[in-house]
Amino acid sequence: MRMIAKYYGRSYTLQTLRERCFITREGVSMLGISDAAEYIGFRTIGVRISFDQLIKEANLPCILHWNQNHFVVCYRIECHKNGEVSLYIADPASRKLIYHKEEFLRCWISKKENSTDTGTALLLEPSPLFDSIDDEKRSSRRDFAFFVKYLLPYKSQFAQLIIGMLVGSGIQMIFPFLTQALVDTGIRDRNLSFITLILITQLLLFISQLAVGFIRSWIMLHINSRIDIALISDFLMKLMTLPLHYFDTKMTGDIMQRIGDHGRIKSFLMGSSINIIFSFLILSFLVLFWDIIIG
Repeated sequence: MRMIAKYYGRSYTLQTLRERCFITREGVSMLGISDAAEYIGFRTIGVRISFDQLIKEANLPCILHWNQNHFVVCYRIECHKNGEVSLYIADPASRKLIYHKEEFLRCWISKKENSTDTGTALLLEPSPLFDSIDDEKRSSRRDFAFFVKYLLPYKSQFAQLIIGMLVGSGIQMIFPFLTQALVDTGIRDRNLSFITLILITQLLLFISQLAVGFIRSWIMLHINSRIDIALISDFLMKLMTLPLHYFDTKMTGDIMQRIGDHGRIKSFLMGSSINIIFSFLILSFLVLFWDIIIG
């Protein structure tokens, strides 16, 4: 379904489509795929057709029941002048393949009706609702707002983190200048009192840097714990509202995996996003600092 939606210019995540296909422990049925297709705006019909009907009448791309155990997408059919037929198949279990008639029939044909070999296909076409239904790209803003709502209650703590990061970086930038002054002035002029002053200053700055780092780590731990609790609580509340048939289609490991995914979400919110913001601020500060010095 994702490949066919992409063919018509729409984008959906696998998770969204899996939820709409009603996947059971045994796999997915053609009815489930049809329901997912209709949910995102397709008209569908499941048919049992012959090979000739497939190449002459079927609207491509379509979904075929393959080897009696899974589904593939037929997205292109070429009829050559010498009578040969090439069928382009996208198999989610492997890759894009090209089949000739004989090997294609061997994988697709499932039944003989009225002395004619037939196979099962799901034919699809966009309905008038197709363009009015939001795809995953259009809903990305809502997804971003979903993450932001977990960060907004901690605006003051984030401000403290940014200030701490800037102070720590500022202290780190002072050390090279102190070392330069120690060598150029203290050691060159053999000024013992100046050397002592620089060393004491470096020691105080080092202790200050450790203190800032400790406070920053404590604030991060506090926000991490709160966001982790909020994510798990919301997940459990959502889990309690799901219908019973949802649990018939899921293994215990699937639910545990979802809980583990919340850890990755938290790592993104508190790791990657913070580092990106901090790196941008430091880069802006350095560019401004060197521009002032050069100017």
